[in-house]
Amino acid sequence: MFTPSYDATLNPHDTALTMTLKLPSSRASALLQTALLLATVLALAACQSTPSRRADQPSEMDAQTLFLQGEFGAAAQAWLDLARSSRSERDRYRLRAAEAYREEGDAAAMQGLVDNIDRAKLPREDQFRLDLMQAELALTRNDAAGALALLATPTGSVPEDRAPRYYELRARAHASQNSVLDAIGDRVALDTLLGEGSDKAANAAEIRALVAGLPEADLRLRLREADRNDPLYPWLLAGARAKAEASGSGGSYASDIATSRPLEQSFTPAVVLHDIERATYGRVALLLPSKGPLAAAAAAVREGIFAAYFADPNPRPAIKVYDVGSTVEEAMAAYQLALDDGAERVLGPISREAVTQLFQSDVQRVPTLTLNYADAPALPPPGSLQFALLPEEEAVSAADRLIRRGLRRALVLVPRDEVGQRAAAAFGERLRAQGGVVAGQAEYDPSAADQTNEIRRLTGIEQSQARVQFLRGLLGTELRMDPTPRADVDAIFLFARNAQARILLPQLKSLEATRFPILATSAIYGGSNSAADVDLDGVEFCEVPWLLGATDEASIPTRAQLVALKTASGPAARLFAFGIDAYRLLPHLEWLERNPGRPVIGATGALSADPNGRIRREPGWARYTGASPRPVD
Repeated sequence: MFTPSYDATLNPHDTALTMTLKLPSSRASALLQTALLLATVLALAACQSTPSRRADQPSEMDAQTLFLQGEFGAAAQAWLDLARSSRSERDRYRLRAAEAYREEGDAAAMQGLVDNIDRAKLPREDQFRLDLMQAELALTRNDAAGALALLATPTGSVPEDRAPRYYELRARAHASQNSVLDAIGDRVALDTLLGEGSDKAANAAEIRALVAGLPEADLRLRLREADRNDPLYPWLLAGARAKAEASGSGGSYASDIATSRPLEQSFTPAVVLHDIERATYGRVALLLPSKGPLAAAAAAVREGIFAAYFADPNPRPAIKVYDVGSTVEEAMAAYQLALDDGAERVLGPISREAVTQLFQSDVQRVPTLTLNYADAPALPPPGSLQFALLPEEEAVSAADRLIRRGLRRALVLVPRDEVGQRAAAAFGERLRAQGGVVAGQAEYDPSAADQTNEIRRLTGIEQSQARVQFLRGLLGTELRMDPTPRADVDAIFLFARNAQARILLPQLKSLEATRFPILATSAIYGGSNSAADVDLDGVEFCEVPWLLGATDEASIPTRAQLVALKTASGPAARLFAFGIDAYRLLPHLEWLERNPGRPVIGATGALSADPNGRIRREPGWARYTGASPRPVD
């Protein structure tokens, strides 16, 4: 019994399958003749199934050629000829004719065709094209609401080649309704899609005009609410600068921003704190809980604050610790008590709810550095800032690092929990804002050991194997396969805690997924070196520089000096370093607020204030080598 054998290498993203057929020479000729005969029969059947076309009737190629040559009227007629001869494709051909009339500038003919197209008979992408034309026609009738209803498609499902027109129409509709901020947002999204040229310049002029029309109070509030990584931010900043220069409003928030040039200084070297102005004061209130779910974290922060306090070479203020309890009401009472006691500066509170309440209350305040972010839209008053350690910031840093290295297509692997979701969302948003693409995302169960199924789906190996199974059934033979991950990926973004990463990395390696650069957050580092981390070799991760021994500022105590403190090592060490920075930043709140985007050297990274009154952190980076992290540039 003769059984053919095959050598095949399959990649799910290859356009073809390369396969070598090994046949005994005595059978090769007969099988080849059979294959050729089968191919001839299939070709004849295909020819017989193709509908006949009159010699004088245009083809789709003819119609498309006329369209591309700019002969839009002739192209429309060609599409209509095709529509009259094809019942099954009639609506699609009418749509193409309507698009040609649009380019010709014949709105009446376009409207007549659009009204006679059965949307349900169009493919999904063509349905979207029809919606765009109907929205455009609605705008000609001053029906902005109708246009927006037609454009209510989720932005993630907008076809890439139709996105510029989609955002242009939305911007026009929003502007017609006097929804200026929405119109600005649409045009900023459009700006990221346009190449250099007259269209981009015209759109930029529209953005500037819309921003200039905003009342200064609205512009200032929107600027403070905007994330500095948001593509909208530079346009709002430019508008604030222009208004400040036009009005000469020295000392205003807008003019402070206008003179600080935060965008241009985003990647400038950080400065040391002793080189910038320092406020003098005598009394500091430290608001932290001694009980409740945040007590352990608060203890690590408190020890970091006092470590920095005793290492401070400058005259030191008196620090009084106030217990804020476990409720918002207790935190507010502690803040008021600190003011009554004569506090001149405040560190805390640490709970998000308490920070939000503090910023929304009308209580008299002194310069305050809160130890968490408030919920939007609560903003700190002038002279106060908010500071936190968030995984989202590390995810943003990972996206920035990939873009700087020219790596734009990434896979995302995160745990199926809230923190993982937040990190994935922040990474994806930042990557896409800079022209990158999330090529795939998978969520794993952090309580399970075997994650091969999720990794197979993410990397495309599962799809490759499905193709092999199909071919096995089709050919009735076994195939020798070398499964390989998808080839359209540049890197992997991983969020995994240290113990879970030790399980995941061997599985990634076994499926050849480590051929891509892997970037992770600080969660992957356990805080101390362990031989068990050898499987993590090659992974790059962002981390608090202080933990890596990558800080040499005299006012930052080293970990070696604090070896007796349990919170200075292990899982609590990042919060300890956070406490160090909180104390060191407190005398410089005014300078940081007046100079948004200007980074200073901290134990947790390069620190700067943004227009939201938030301290933003650019962490350090390390690579696992020989089971130990090594700082990298």
